[in-house]
Amino acid sequence: MKLTTFSLAALLASTACATANLTPAASVERLEREQRSAPRSAQVNRSLGIAYYKAGRYPDARAALDRASALDPRDGITQLYLGLTAEEQEDLATAKLAYSSYLQYGRTSRVRSQLQARLAALARKEIVADARVVLRQESQLGTPASSPRTVAVLPMRFTGSDSSLKPLERGFTDLLITDLSQSSQLTLVERERIQALLDEMTLQRSGATDASTNVRAGRLVRAGRVVQGSLLQAAGNQLRVDAAVVDVPTARVDGSVQGTNVLDEIFALEKQMALDLFSQLGVTLTVAERNAVEQRPTRSLAAFLAYSRGLTAEDAGRYDDANRYFDEAVRLDPGFGAAQQKGEEVRAASAGATVSAATVEVSLRGTSEGTVVNAATQGSSGTAGVGGTTLGSTAKAAAGDLNPSAAGAATGATGGAGGNTPAKDPAAAATGSDNVGAAKVSIVIVRPKVP
Repeated sequence: MKLTTFSLAALLASTACATANLTPAASVERLEREQRSAPRSAQVNRSLGIAYYKAGRYPDARAALDRASALDPRDGITQLYLGLTAEEQEDLATAKLAYSSYLQYGRTSRVRSQLQARLAALARKEIVADARVVLRQESQLGTPASSPRTVAVLPMRFTGSDSSLKPLERGFTDLLITDLSQSSQLTLVERERIQALLDEMTLQRSGATDASTNVRAGRLVRAGRVVQGSLLQAAGNQLRVDAAVVDVPTARVDGSVQGTNVLDEIFALEKQMALDLFSQLGVTLTVAERNAVEQRPTRSLAAFLAYSRGLTAEDAGRYDDANRYFDEAVRLDPGFGAAQQKGEEVRAASAGATVSAATVEVSLRGTSEGTVVNAATQGSSGTAGVGGTTLGSTAKAAAGDLNPSAAGAATGATGGAGGNTPAKDPAAAATGSDNVGAAKVSIVIVRPKVP
């Protein structure tokens, strides 16, 4: 019999060399073998999905990560890579759902912050993608069912000599949508969704929107009725508003309203228009609903103009400009809640637009979740070995047996088959330190007898 002694460091180094620097294909092959042996392992399917993702095999990654998610829906790293994979496949709905799950179950705070911002960017990206899909599939829609209680308010068209007032097209429309949504009897289509659809329609053909375009847009968003109108800058600082309610299935005008007031009284004018539109839409407001409608978001025309410019910049994807305008609106009126909210939204969307798989993985470095990703990249699921114990965890346990840490003692860690607390190294006990010298593990190898 011959005794051979290895240092623990050498043992770990030799093991690392055996798994390091695997090619993506080799990592995938190794994990595929492991998955065939343990098809119901959430960890193995997760690691295989990550390896597929790293290799650019997104359909395979999606299948593996879907399996892992079904087996363990609370695993944050599975949800993260499911979201990244879904984005590569342009499945934004799944990406949003997966990222939201990471916010609930993920462990890395930096990644949670990034995904919170990414979700804001994806919400806007999804609206544009939906508009393109609707237009692409328009011929297949036929005559979709729509409720007369679902209302789409189209952007007002501004006409006047003062071009600085043109952003009121967005701002005035936004006020009308906010007020009309106060009634529980109506469902209002989001302004951003309508605007994205109109923008895509404009890309397909030149020219401004007209009545037929508005009816078409209402049909595509499954609105039963649309509200369309115009803003006219008249003489003497007057502003005239005309609006009509159009039945989408028949393109028939069911009613119209109009009002005129000085520009400084634009909020009173908008409230009058909103109440008149409720009448045309056949809605009787409760006392509470009418009180909510009569609330003014701001009393500053300058703040409202800045807010309207912010909406225009936001629709164009110019988030930095939009943020500046919303900040200006809040500076002019610190109580302008809608401007504060919009500022927060565009800041998140701007930050989210810069989030990528690369920036997320940088944030994972040095974390427990990053270790999982690194292992998957090297073809390891972290479940190999007896009872699911890896060599790394075995070595860690051995090191703990040699020099148990204070943390291990605090958590009541025990070692050995009998559950006895391992004795501390004499040098460590004498110095009060767990980091004394280099521990050695003696491995006894029995040489077979030669007859």
